[in-house]
Amino acid sequence: MPTDLLASSQPPPWVAIGPLIALVPAILCMIDVARHPNTRNLTPQAWLAICAFGNLFGLIAYLRFGRNENR
Repeated sequence: MPTDLLASSQPPPWVAIGPLIALVPAILCMIDVARHPNTRNLTPQAWLAICAFGNLFGLIAYLRFGRNENR
């Protein structure tokens, strides 16, 4: 009964690292917006939402289009 074995097994501990890898850059980006609220194209609140919910594409968009060069 291999299905019983799969259902009762615990996931390996390294599985918890995946969400952390996704959260750390988003948190760093949000800290950057909070420290330097002069952003381009959108308001800081909009960039915070994009960084929070946009995952990798939102972070790249902020770094490319939202971050003010005169910091």
